[in-house]
Amino acid sequence: MTSFLKNRFIISVIAFFLLLIALIVLIIIPSIKEIKIINQQVYEERVRLEKLYAKGQLKNKVQKDYNSIKENLVFLDSVIMKEGQELEYITAIENIADNAGIDINISIGATKITPQQKFSELEFTITLAGEWKNILLWIDNVEKMPIYTNIKEMTIAVHQNKELEKERTATATIRANTFWLMPN
Repeated sequence: MTSFLKNRFIISVIAFFLLLIALIVLIIIPSIKEIKIINQQVYEERVRLEKLYAKGQLKNKVQKDYNSIKENLVFLDSVIMKEGQELEYITAIENIADNAGIDINISIGATKITPQQKFSELEFTITLAGEWKNILLWIDNVEKMPIYTNIKEMTIAVHQNKELEKERTATATIRANTFWLMPN
């Protein structure tokens, strides 16, 4: 009988370990693998949501910037002329020169077009000759024009006539850019 109890005890221990191994192999290991997969999916979803949040914040900022620019749209449309109105611009700055009593010579540079933008850039080289104060008056009047002119470089040389000590003449060379709205 003792051998039967001994055998029964060994069989019980072996059965217990077999059940434990079966439990580990059939339930615990697949559950751990499933938990790892779910953990990876949760991490990927978190990264995706963080990207969406960042995009949403960027969209809100762009919308806010657009609304602030939209308020100034009429002003922006008034300072940028449409392509094809270059002659009107040139006539306007020539008239300012005539009113100021100075000579003007205008050279037109190449048009720069950026495909992503809806405007082109046209460079002018303007040479003015006349009295110093009249050239300054011309510059002031051009800056007051409703059309945007970006003066990039200006060289001024002032000469005094030795015969007439009070008369000072000046020559100014100005490189300026203007911007033109391209047709749709």
